[in-house]
Amino acid sequence: MLNILLFLGSCLFVTGFSLYFCRLGQNALTAWIATLSLLANSFVLKQIELFNLNATAADIFVVGSLLGLNLLQEKYGRLAAQQAMWSSFGCLLFFALASQIHLIYQPSIYDQTQSAYHLLLNSAVRIIIASLITFLIVDQLDIRLYAFLRKNFPAVSITLISALTICLSQLVDTLLFGFLGLYGIVQALGEIIIISYIIKLLAIANTVPWTRKIFSK
Repeated sequence: MLNILLFLGSCLFVTGFSLYFCRLGQNALTAWIATLSLLANSFVLKQIELFNLNATAADIFVVGSLLGLNLLQEKYGRLAAQQAMWSSFGCLLFFALASQIHLIYQPSIYDQTQSAYHLLLNSAVRIIIASLITFLIVDQLDIRLYAFLRKNFPAVSITLISALTICLSQLVDTLLFGFLGLYGIVQALGEIIIISYIIKLLAIANTVPWTRKIFSK
């Protein structure tokens, strides 16, 4: 029950901050998207139980980053969304390299954190590579699909178009990253993929009331 409450609270938490950064402008929203991308990659290794099923703790951050991209594209154009995508890509690449340099440092005799860092960051290379591949494919899909739907279906609600593009993009994201990044690392991968996508759909549904307010600004 605690995990469910935390999940619902996280949906409001992430969406609320999306509204805040959206009000601050293009640069703030771009930084927010990059932050969410890094958090998603940092938290994905933690397995949690939701509704008595296995999931990862990163899904809401992935949904939030795509919501940010849609907001950016709606308010500042497709070029701004593309620039944000490449900025996030650069941050992920830097994190991958920096994490491995961090592991190479020889710890002092007083250090008690090396084993923890090694456990978390040793898998980071594969996860980041998988994430970079997935990130480029999924974000390009989201940006292009959003632009296509806005152009060809102008009468359809912006909120609905955003939710639809995120749903389809997240289906690709869940399948692709699951096999590229988590296969052989986590247990019950098939269950995690299915539940992860369901959780993302729930997260998207929970953000819809807020996104109406954001897109109307």
